[in-house]
Amino acid sequence: MKIRRFVRIIALMIIIAVAVSVYFHERNAIVRDDRYEYVQSSVRNDEGSIRVVISAIGDVALGQDSRFSYRDSFDYVFEKSGGDYGYFFANARQILEQDDITIANLECVLGNVTEKAEKYDYGNNYWFIGKPEYANILKAGSIEAVSLANNHTYDYGQKGYDATCMALDEVGVKHFGYTRTAVSTINGVDVGMAGFNQLGEYEQGRDAEELKQEIESVTRELRERSDLVIVYFHWGNEYQYKADSLQTELARLAIDSGADLVLGSHPHVLQPIEIYNDRYIVYSLANFCFGGNKKPSDFDTMVYRQAFLFDQDSNLISIQAPEIIPFSISSKKSVNDYRPTPVEGEAKERIFAKLDYSPDKAAAKDLSVDKNEMVRIDEVADDIVIDLKYATSDNITGKPVYDSKVAWLRRGTANKLKKANEALMRQGYRIKVWDAYRSEKDHGLLHKIARNSYYFIDPKIGSNHTRGAAVDVTLVDMEGNELDMPSKFDEMSEKAHRTYKYATPEQKRNALILENAMKDAGFIPLENEWWHFDDSEYRSYDFLPSLQK
Repeated sequence: MKIRRFVRIIALMIIIAVAVSVYFHERNAIVRDDRYEYVQSSVRNDEGSIRVVISAIGDVALGQDSRFSYRDSFDYVFEKSGGDYGYFFANARQILEQDDITIANLECVLGNVTEKAEKYDYGNNYWFIGKPEYANILKAGSIEAVSLANNHTYDYGQKGYDATCMALDEVGVKHFGYTRTAVSTINGVDVGMAGFNQLGEYEQGRDAEELKQEIESVTRELRERSDLVIVYFHWGNEYQYKADSLQTELARLAIDSGADLVLGSHPHVLQPIEIYNDRYIVYSLANFCFGGNKKPSDFDTMVYRQAFLFDQDSNLISIQAPEIIPFSISSKKSVNDYRPTPVEGEAKERIFAKLDYSPDKAAAKDLSVDKNEMVRIDEVADDIVIDLKYATSDNITGKPVYDSKVAWLRRGTANKLKKANEALMRQGYRIKVWDAYRSEKDHGLLHKIARNSYYFIDPKIGSNHTRGAAVDVTLVDMEGNELDMPSKFDEMSEKAHRTYKYATPEQKRNALILENAMKDAGFIPLENEWWHFDDSEYRSYDFLPSLQK
């Protein structure tokens, strides 16, 4: 009798062990591959740097328009799941939790309000709403932050918007959008998030110039108190697979204003990824968990993941190439069941093609963004003409001072110079560089020969050229021909002063074209040399006595 009981217990234990093994195998099957191992390792800190990993997904609508059939609606599926908050993101959670923060576009109201707002896109309006407790779905799905800057969070007016904020606050999901920003501190790094909506709260549209001013002011303010800035746009045209010119303009404005990553939503389909000024732009992340459409024409979507590296002072030094994890918005092929699921094979390749993305090419696109790093100007902006005067005999000494014709600057300064050149190229001009980084030894020689500290600062004080944060430049046409300027280079007289007292009208005009472009890009003009400009951030760079390259 005892032997039989013992045998039954052993058999039961074996059955339980097998069942548990099968459960965890099935639970992890969707992500147990080489990619998953890479995702796990991607969040580890490199020695000597701080790593912050961001995941981004597209449109999330936890609800539906109440005018349409209830059967198979988001509410119906939720109730059929037994009220399981983890049901919808069950196939995505293990991927989304392998980062530091996941950001989504929440495109619905979460609340119990009933009065719909008037919307201005007559004949094509939808009002999306879900229960306030649906905020727990985001929490269960490992989504830590959402943008509310879109054309559905005001579907039920200000009361609906406020109810949504309250529901998110109760479960600890950060939210941002319009003039409201959010900052999360991750591994000691302050990650700022802002959101902008081209369509307007009630689909009334936005004045383009007013929107641009808002983007610039909000992003710059957020930049001042953040180490990493992410801007999420709601823009473009639905079901278009290419970004339009306004999307491109707004994205680049955000980056020029301080954004380190630009994300986009609203088209409901994927759009290509591009790099601008060493920053990534993701024009459209498509739908992800979207309760607003049971049978969309396109099921393709993705998780966009990117790692950002910082030094010990929380300065951004590198942006790693993105990892794209292809998904379908549904675990079923014919209907949207609101359960985003990873895909492989043909679907994966199709998604990569829509993004103009190749994992092999992407692996080579890690971006160094350390503004302290010394870089060659011609590798940052190949449209700029390089003609170092002190590498020739055409200078105040009458002989070459430098042993190289390569021009170097701090990356932060070089990026400003590139911005100024791009502005000038739109006017039909280009920049020619006469001098950039200057070693301490070479500066001492020039100061000794010139014997005039008014024009060559005493080496004991130090020149911003020796910081790699100053340039001497002139203006050329698109063919590289120099324009008529107030004086020659190193003219040690009032002709070189920015009073332009002795300049002809044409010389003054040309000098001011150059000066204005440089100032707009972040340079400070030197009063007694029309060609000299200091990086406005020169104090953040140490003196570099010599350059070892």
